[in-house]
Parts: sequence; structure tokens; C-alpha cells
Amino acid sequence: MNIPERELDPCSVCNTDGAESKTPMSSNGIRQLCIRCGEFEANGDALNLLSTGLGPDKRAKISGWVREQFRAGVVPVILTGNRIKQILSLPLPTIMERAELLLLEAVKGQDKLGEIFNITDPRFLAASYSTEYDDVHFLQTVLRGKDMLQTIATGGSAEVMPDGYIHADNISRKQVNSSQAFVAMWFDENLIKAYENGFATGIINAGYDPLRIDKVEHINRIDDEIIAQIKVSRFVVADFTGHRTGVYFEAGYGMGLDLPVIWTCHKDSMDDLHFDIRQFNCIDWEEPSDLAERLQKRIEAVIGVGPKKILDSP
Repeated sequence: MNIPERELDPCSVCNTDGAESKTPMSSNGIRQLCIRCGEFEANGDALNLLSTGLGPDKRAKISGWVREQFRAGVVPVILTGNRIKQILSLPLPTIMERAELLLLEAVKGQDKLGEIFNITDPRFLAASYSTEYDDVHFLQTVLRGKDMLQTIATGGSAEVMPDGYIHADNISRKQVNSSQAFVAMWFDENLIKAYENGFATGIINAGYDPLRIDKVEHINRIDDEIIAQIKVSRFVVADFTGHRTGVYFEAGYGMGLDLPVIWTCHKDSMDDLHFDIRQFNCIDWEEPSDLAERLQKRIEAVIGVGPKKILDSP
């Protein structure tokens, strides 16, 4: 990433020197392209929180989350004070998950198979949720032990092995056989009919099982359960009616996992959609029956007919 030296600044998230500051999309925010985190925008509340002396472990967690979104093509990632608090409440990925994220970052950045890369590139710190390069090198050892990565020379040169490419493909496709659709929406009583006769009906008619987190029996922290359920879902339906911050977060997390996200919003709330959501083809619905029909068609066109519909067919 070649950035003119005169434009380099410390990153607001990770404090790494080498961030290109751009014109922010809001008057009280900042937009940066960081060599470690990727591209993001942070508003005033987020900047205030980031300036309160967060330790390296917390900054590494935020940086890792931003990098996942950036790798999924969510540019720029929008950071708010509430979103940072949500990120910090999430459990740190396991050692194997961090090693797999490092592997995915290596594969994503390649133009051709077998391309040599340098593990000391700052993006690998973020991708693996690491605070220092000793962590990155340990995770590299984990991948070497599974014949997914090999070191080419001292200095950080490395290469993804055939087993690594195969495993990266399997990670990217692990949700394909799932019949679950995660629905992120406002749990307001005025939207009960919209869920039952719109979202749930459309998803079921397309051959999938709808899941809304408030209808799941569990004993985990709610944030942990949300992450767990998104991870085992085939896709996410994100409805921005009411503009709940949790919906933006859950949609972004799904995209970070390379899950398809289907965007919806009641027509009365469309004018208040965030700038970055407007770039997506959003179903602007009015009545539950209309929503169900359009959602079913969108699911079948983008993702395909679900396994439940295939099994139920004569």
C-alpha cells in the first residue's frame, strides 16, 4: 500500500503510523485508510472513546474487527461509540480461529496461487487480533504444523500451501449447507406482524428456517449467543426499520464472515438510512404480505432455494 508520506498520520484505532486521512463523511468524524486496520470512519463519540487510553489488547480487538469488515468489502467501516462497546464485549477468537483469520487474510491479498507474502505486513496483526508480532509468528507456527503455510526465508516471507488453500475454501463455504437465516431487526411490538407474516413467512417459503435471537432459549450472554448463531447461519436478513445500532453491528459481522446479507427497511424509515447502507439494494417494504413475497424472491435469486423447500417438494 503506497501512501504519500505527507498524508501519513497515526491511526485512530491502533495508533500505528501510516494511516491516510481522508475527508470525513460527517462533520464530527474522521475517515482513515490504515496499513493495519484497513479503511474506516469514526464519529465523535468513537473518537472520544478511542482517546481514553485503551490498552493494546482492546485496540487489537477493535482493529481485528475493522479488518474483518474491510476484508469483506465493507468500506468504509463505520465506528460509533456504541459499536466500539459492542466490539469490546465480544469474546476474543480462539487460537485456531485467529490462525484461520491470518490464513484468510493471506489468501485474500493474493493475485495468483502460490504468491509469496510477508507475514510482518501490519495487516496480519489486525487480521489475527494480535497485539504484537510474537503472536503472529506463533499463529504462523500453528498453520505450519497443519501443513497450511510454510516459511520461505527469514524476514517474514511465507507461502500458503495447498492444504491451506483448501482449508480457506472450506471456511468460506462452511455455511452453505445451513438452513438457518439470522434475522436482525428491532424487537418492537409494532413489528410483531412484520416478523411473523413478513420476514418469517418469506424465509420459510424460500426453504430456510428463520431465527430471531429473542426467540432462542439459551444461558449464554446475549452478545455471545448472537455471534454463535450468525456463525452457523446461511445468510443474514437485516432490517433497519427504527435504525437500531445492533442491526448495523450484526449485519457488519455477517459480512465479515462473508455471509450474504439481505437489506430491508420500512418505507417510512428509508430517508434516515446511513449513507453506506444506501449503496445496497434494500427492500423498502410497507405491508408484511408484500415483504414476504419480495423477500422470498430476493432470497431465491441471490442465495438459491433452501433445503427445506427442496425436501418438501413433490
